[in-house]
Amino acid sequence: MARVCFVLVAGLDGEVMGKGAGLPVLGAFGNRGAYEPVFPAVTCTVQATLTTGDLPARHGIVCNGAYTHGRADIRPHLDLSNHAETRVNVSFWEQANSLVQSPRFWEGTGKKTAILFWQNSMPSLAGEKAAAEIVLTPKPEHTKDGKTVTACWSSPSDLYGRLANELGPFPLHKYWSPMAGIESSEWIAKAAERVWRREKPDLQLVYIPHLDYNLQRVGPKGEVIGRDLAEVDRVLGPLAERVRADGGILVVAGDYGMHDVRACAMPNLALREAGLLATQVDAQGKVLVDYDASAAFVMCDHQVAHAYVREREEEVVAVLRGLNGVARMLVTKEDLTAAGLGNARSGDLLLIAEESAWFAHDWWRDDSEKPAWQFGVDIHNKPGFDPRELFFDPVKKCIAQDVGLVKGSHGVVGAEAKWPVILSDAGLPQSGRLKATDIAGWLKSLL
Repeated sequence: MARVCFVLVAGLDGEVMGKGAGLPVLGAFGNRGAYEPVFPAVTCTVQATLTTGDLPARHGIVCNGAYTHGRADIRPHLDLSNHAETRVNVSFWEQANSLVQSPRFWEGTGKKTAILFWQNSMPSLAGEKAAAEIVLTPKPEHTKDGKTVTACWSSPSDLYGRLANELGPFPLHKYWSPMAGIESSEWIAKAAERVWRREKPDLQLVYIPHLDYNLQRVGPKGEVIGRDLAEVDRVLGPLAERVRADGGILVVAGDYGMHDVRACAMPNLALREAGLLATQVDAQGKVLVDYDASAAFVMCDHQVAHAYVREREEEVVAVLRGLNGVARMLVTKEDLTAAGLGNARSGDLLLIAEESAWFAHDWWRDDSEKPAWQFGVDIHNKPGFDPRELFFDPVKKCIAQDVGLVKGSHGVVGAEAKWPVILSDAGLPQSGRLKATDIAGWLKSLL
C-alpha cells in the first residue's frame, strides 16, 4: 500500500484538457481516463460524492447551498457566527463536516488523512468532528462594519499560522472575487507540498480552483483557458515532484465540465411577478423575501434550482415551466429519486437548465430594490450562487449586476467530452471509464 495525494482541479474536463500540449505534470501521466460526474455537477455535491461514494440522496449535499428556513434539523450544522439573519433561511457554502450524512471512505481505515480546501471539512459549532486529522480551509472573519478579514481554519490549530509565516496570509481576494487568479491556487499547492512533506499523511486531498474563474468569465472556448491550464500545471510541479520522490501515488481529477452559456433565467422574479413569492421592505427600503408568506422560493445554483413549495403547487409549476432556459423539471418524488436526489433537503421541484443557460436568484425589478450585499462579494448573505462576483463594474464601482457577462456555467451532466478527466500514477479501474461513485472505493483500495 502507498501514500496517495488526490488533487481535484475545478473544471478540468476532456475539452479543457485538450487545450494543453507538452504539459510537464498533467501531460505525463501514463494512466488517463474520464468519469461520469454526479448530478448536480456542482462543487459541494461532487466533493461529497467523491469522498463517500454515495449519491446526494444518501449524503445529503444536494447543491452548494441549503434551504434552512424552518429546518430545525439543519440549524445545528450552520455557522451562525455571522450573517445569521439570512443563513437561517438559505445558506450557501456551509463548512460543517456533519452536514455530510454518509461516512467518508477513509473513516475506520486508520490512515492519517489531510484535506486541504475541500468543502464540508470543518467541525460544526455544535462540536461534531472535522473530516480528517489534518484540515486547512478558508474561514474568513466578518467584522461589524462589513469588512472581510482573511483567515483559514486549521487542524492542528497552529497549522495555518505556520504556513502563513512562510507563505504569507492566504490571498482570499484571489480565491473568489473579480481579482481571483492563480495566486490562490499557487498558495494552496505550496501549502499542500509542505503538509505532505512534514505531516506525512497517508491520504491527502487538495483542491485547486484556478481554472474555474475564466471558465465562467469567458467560457470553455476562451483563448485564455489554455494559458490557465499551463499555470495550473506549473503550480502543481513541486507537489507532484515531492509526492513521487516519497514513493506516493499522485491522482489528479476534474470535478465537472463547464458549458458555454448565453442566457439566464430568474425563477424567483417570475414567481414574484405571478404573486407567488411574497416580499417585505426593510428599514433601508430594500426588498427582501418573506419566506413565511411565499407560496414558493427557488434556491438557484448554477444550472440547477431547487424549488421549495408551501402552497399553490400547480401555479408554481406552471410559472416555472414557462421560463426560457429551463430544459426540464423534476416534479415528483419518483423523479427526484431517479435522479439520485431523493433526500429531505432537496426541493419539492427541481429545475434543470438547458446547457446554454444558468439560474440567478434575483427577485428584484431594478437595482434600487436590491440590498447592499447584492452589490458586493457576499457568499453567505446571497441566497444563491452568484457568478457575477467575478466581475467588477468600473462605472458603479461595485460587483457587476449584468447576468450577460457570465459565459460559462455547470451543473448539467453533458456529453462525454464534458466529463471530468482522471489522471493517475496507478492503474485506473474499468479502463478509465468510471462513475463518480466509483472513485472513493478505488482511492481506498490504493491506501
